[in-house]
Amino acid sequence: MVQTAVLGSAESETPIMLPMHAIDLSRFRADHADDTFWCGRWLGGCGGQLITKRYETRACHFSHLLGADRRPCHRAAVGITSADHLYIQQQILAWLTAQGIDARARIPDGDGQPLGGEVLFDYARAKAWIWAAPRPQDGSHRTVGPVWRW
Repeated sequence: MVQTAVLGSAESETPIMLPMHAIDLSRFRADHADDTFWCGRWLGGCGGQLITKRYETRACHFSHLLGADRRPCHRAAVGITSADHLYIQQQILAWLTAQGIDARARIPDGDGQPLGGEVLFDYARAKAWIWAAPRPQDGSHRTVGPVWRW
């Protein structure tokens, strides 16, 4: 079940997580009545538009909007942690801005690596890479950490 999306367009880097409980979904829908949700490129998604699905007896989730032009989606990560790299990017940029530092961030594209494995920050003379190691086979949490280069 798809729990994360991006706001506004498939190219957006603004993540959003859908509440799992029906009672919380009603508030979420009211708060985001004018927003559109997407299976975003930076989530490794197909770029299709998503809608919210409400359930009383199972977790609420995003679902692809059906249409004649809908492509198959092969997004590998769909759970609540699947947009962590986008949340990390937002928070670090906000922190740097609060410090008076003008910084940029980008998510590397391609090279056969899954999107979301790392976020690159560039400011002044410093560069920082934030990466998420592939999830271990035993199901434990993935490791996230910075590497600083001057």
